Amino acid sequence: MGKQVQFYMTHEDEKNFLASISDLAPVRLVHLSFVDPLPMELESFGPVVNPLVDRDLCLVNTTLGTPLKVNSYPQQPRRYVDQLESEVVEFHRCAPAKAWITNGRLWFAEQTMQVRKSDAFIRWANSLLKWVRRHNERDARGNYVAPNALELSKAGKLQLGASMEPELSLEERKRILGLK
Repeated sequence: MGKQVQFYMTHEDEKNFLASISDLAPVRLVHLSFVDPLPMELESFGPVVNPLVDRDLCLVNTTLGTPLKVNSYPQQPRRYVDQLESEVVEFHRCAPAKAWITNGRLWFAEQTMQVRKSDAFIRWANSLLKWVRRHNERDARGNYVAPNALELSKAGKLQLGASMEPELSLEERKRILGLK
């Protein structure tokens, strides 16, 4: 079990978030899954173009100096950062999907399978979640909306999440199903 905060952020919001949290501690961005350990670390922070590659990252506090546990499976070419056993915060980024963006999240586990993670890590990870809560507005669904995403949403230029409206009215669905 872990702690999380869900949000909507544009790429501009993400860059602002990363710049702000670097004041809390130096942060390294690594891919959650990767093929070769060399490109495990993110070379440049661009917008999400390919969600399978760009979306799932880990935030690593470099001052802690704890090694990452990386798992590999013989039947798969990819390697995976073990989020439960490593002192990392998952940074699941918002991704464009048609005319809207999916929500993202920060998530971390306070303990491994055997022991509690370090107090320094837990304090840092909690400070990241707290930063999101303090600097963003909360929507009706409990997600936090970053400033640029909020501005674009209010201007009708960006839909936050999938539409909650059914594509067909209730009457239309009944008519199609012959349930008048």
